[in-house]
Amino acid sequence: MKTIALLVICVLPAACTQWRVAELQPQQFSAEQSPEETRLILNDSTRVEASHPVLVGDSLVYWIDSTGASPADSARRAVPVSRIRRVEVHRFDSTGTFVIFLLLGGVVGGVIVFVNGLGGD
Repeated sequence: MKTIALLVICVLPAACTQWRVAELQPQQFSAEQSPEETRLILNDSTRVEASHPVLVGDSLVYWIDSTGASPADSARRAVPVSRIRRVEVHRFDSTGTFVIFLLLGGVVGGVIVFVNGLGGD
């Protein structure tokens, strides 16, 4: 059972979320409703990790952790919307979560049947 618990702890966080392509719309990237984590793919294929991005005029303004130490060490940056090829937002994935729970239920059920089958002999 410890192995199953370890499997759940390791796999579940990856199943619950995924990166999804999003459109740069003011209502989605406002100060009131900004996604927590965002990946920007720029026109030159540069990948930028952005925290709490907000559309301001013709630019996307976001927080970036320049040192890796703490949020207090982060800096505000901006990139013109014309330089952004794609925006990906980290979102909850209900389908993946349902599938992983279904698979884990099957594994746990199989282990229980197997253990009970060995004990019944």
